[in-house]
Amino acid sequence: MYKNLVVVTLVLLLIAGCSSQGKDSSADPQSSPPIQTEGNNVSPSPTSSIAPTESSVPTQSPETVAYLDKEKLKAIFGFSDKEGKYLLVTGQNEGEEKVMASLNRAIGENGSVLAVKFVKWQKGSEQSNGRDTAQNFVNVPGYLFLLEEGSVVPNQTYYLADQAEFNLKSLLSIQPANENNGSAKVGEGVKAEITAAQQREIEQIWKLADISGKGELYLVQFVKQDKDMLFSFVLKEDKRLTFMNYPAVLQDEYSVWRVDDGGKVSPEMFSILFAAETVKGMVLGINWWGAEGVNTFLLEQVGDTFKEMDIEYSRYTSPV
Repeated sequence: MYKNLVVVTLVLLLIAGCSSQGKDSSADPQSSPPIQTEGNNVSPSPTSSIAPTESSVPTQSPETVAYLDKEKLKAIFGFSDKEGKYLLVTGQNEGEEKVMASLNRAIGENGSVLAVKFVKWQKGSEQSNGRDTAQNFVNVPGYLFLLEEGSVVPNQTYYLADQAEFNLKSLLSIQPANENNGSAKVGEGVKAEITAAQQREIEQIWKLADISGKGELYLVQFVKQDKDMLFSFVLKEDKRLTFMNYPAVLQDEYSVWRVDDGGKVSPEMFSILFAAETVKGMVLGINWWGAEGVNTFLLEQVGDTFKEMDIEYSRYTSPV
């Protein structure tokens, strides 16, 4: 009987040992270290390894797009000297040194940006011939700025800004078309779209530039209707067309839009100062050269049209 009792005891011990070894430790919440959490961040246990996933890579959202605040734009322009080292802001009253000291960037043709520093008020001289040109630079009264590095293009118009107010990341890349052959180089589909939108035949059309992220900018002169003349800037974004129209009534065939323009427009008359993205569309800076000078102005995109902003600048450059 004693032997039987020993055998039974041994059998029971063997059964208990097998049961303990077959237990799934992962089912026991105390068998592994707890995961620590803080807010929405999860920290795995030191012995864990989590591979990164695509969802952990930050992506750009609409809130991160860089926009220009057009309400902070000011009508402060200048032009460069012969050596490309200085800019002179004209058209401003004396006594605005505090405003000028805040300006640290100059934006030139096709959106080129340069660092500048305010120097002083330049009195000008009696030797001035009245022209706002590089040749007459030292004789013109205005606010003098020094280029901090590099050089500017001589005798070119620049827009001056405080980089704290002008979001430079809103500037769009501009690729000039350098196209002087006109209509022959513009697709028939583009011509048809513009003709249909304006309900007017095209006399001549040129592509002025490609504007990154927006589309193509065209210059269009339409066929004269009796004495009604029209040319337009047209921004084409896929199927969307935005127009800035310049109608005129023919009275003097030698001077229609500008003095001595002969009733014609051409790509040589225009250059793009800059293009910038705003919450509601584009702001476009245009230089318009004529026989007696250059006018610079800003256009804002409103729906399917451009409108001139109350920001403009003129330089009298008529040959002496």
